[in-house]
Amino acid sequence: MLPTCDLLDALLDKHIEHPELAAEIEQEIRKTYLQEKTIFVLDMSGFSRIVQRYGIIHYLAMIRRMQKVVGPAVEKNGGIIIKFEADNCFAVFESPDAAVNASRDIHHDLNVANIFTADESDVHVSIGIGHGPVLLACDDLYGNEMNLASKLGEDVAERDEVLLTEAAKNKITSSEISFERFPLTISGVEMNVFRFLIAK
Repeated sequence: MLPTCDLLDALLDKHIEHPELAAEIEQEIRKTYLQEKTIFVLDMSGFSRIVQRYGIIHYLAMIRRMQKVVGPAVEKNGGIIIKFEADNCFAVFESPDAAVNASRDIHHDLNVANIFTADESDVHVSIGIGHGPVLLACDDLYGNEMNLASKLGEDVAERDEVLLTEAAKNKITSSEISFERFPLTISGVEMNVFRFLIAK
């Protein structure tokens, strides 16, 4: 059960109205909402091209197909879906190993499903994974690793790619998971990103 947003909104209102209590209120927010989690952000590929050619209803049906594959794969690997938003999925896991395993399952299951659909209905996704402190409340999450995972999943990763932040990669415990490192600059900040090598 995730903490409600009503309490967070009330605490933020109090933060605004009583700046002299900012440190105390921030401590209460961290105590209530801050958790260390692996953050998983998935984005479907090809939105503009597909909608322009086949229309929005066709793409909405593809989104629904994605959700029916992603939901069970996330839950099977111990994850919690925070929200499906447009053609994105935001979820949290206890460890990067679990998030990577879910990513592997998702790509496998989508590849199998795509065998039975026409090319214009095939679903492909990109995924970003981060790990660290995150403010987790009802249907949203906030934090630096959340921002990085979103950037990787939505903007950097190519179709069928899974990218991890350095913090997430450093928490991987399985020796059977292989990565390829490459440098990346995001918003003027240089960082190392790790591409999960999915076995073909």
